[in-house]
Amino acid sequence: MKNKVSDVRDHLVAMLERLGDDSLSAEDMGVVIERAKTSSMVASTYIGAVKVELDAIRLMDETGKLANAVPTPQQAPGLPHGRS
Repeated sequence: MKNKVSDVRDHLVAMLERLGDDSLSAEDMGVVIERAKTSSMVASTYIGAVKVELDAIRLMDETGKLANAVPTPQQAPGLPHGRS
């Protein structure tokens, strides 16, 4: 995994596709269901952590502290320019 929210989304969509696979045996579907439950719990935790990070960035931006917290490209040349 590439540690991006879009990768979590892709993984969840793939899990939904497996859950809709009518060709799986009952035993295989049981395994898929258990994996889907676990994936859902992990994804919820990950997405919750990302939300906290975004909330912190928004708060820093609103209070004017973001400009001092985010390094400029000159301070951290490996970072991409601008926000995405």
